[in-house]
Amino acid sequence: MSRGLFIVGTDTDVGKTLVAGGLARFLRRQNYNVGVMKPFESGLARRKEGETDTHFLMSMAEVKDACEEVNPYRFQESLAPGVAAARAGIEVSFKEIGKKFEILAKRHPWMIVEGAGGLIVPLTSHETHLELIKMLGLPVLVVGRLSLGTINHTMLTIHCLKSVGIPVAGIVLNQTSPEVTVAEEANPQVIQSMTSLSLWGVLPYLKDSRDPDVVVGVIQERLGDAIYRFIQSA
Repeated sequence: MSRGLFIVGTDTDVGKTLVAGGLARFLRRQNYNVGVMKPFESGLARRKEGETDTHFLMSMAEVKDACEEVNPYRFQESLAPGVAAARAGIEVSFKEIGKKFEILAKRHPWMIVEGAGGLIVPLTSHETHLELIKMLGLPVLVVGRLSLGTINHTMLTIHCLKSVGIPVAGIVLNQTSPEVTVAEEANPQVIQSMTSLSLWGVLPYLKDSRDPDVVVGVIQERLGDAIYRFIQSA
């Protein structure tokens, strides 16, 4: 098994990129040689040049790898990768993703890979993150919203991963809006009571989630102890 993590979300827009980028910068500050990969990125039509999730990850990891290695498949439409690929006439190959991953992993002993959307979104006509994660051989860090509904989404994601033998390193909950509700106050404790997995921490709402110093500061404060434990066990 490679050293690193595959970041899986319980849904889209739950904070996967924030967590992946923050982890990469945190590891860099601890003098680890860390690489990043985002095999799929959709919705480029609504992003400015240089402001994609892929560019953010590369900036946070401070890597000089080719963008095509870090992000083999990119799509203009904001759709599940398998759907976007079919509409664009692109054939997705997990074999090619695996080759790119091996190239990056040879340069970087630690790898942070970010998924696209939720766990079971189609990446090809017949494959999901389950097949991709098993191929890459990384343990998973599950990122979920803090808000109402996250208990079901988080536990279903964990159950699905465990059912096919994929190791889960832990859970991170992310506050995606400034308001704190009763559900958001209760959800971390409820989720922790329902699983033996480690809840790494709860991230607060960040108005500027692309400021490197702000992001890594929050990651260190809220997830630092859990990250150190994971590094020691890897």
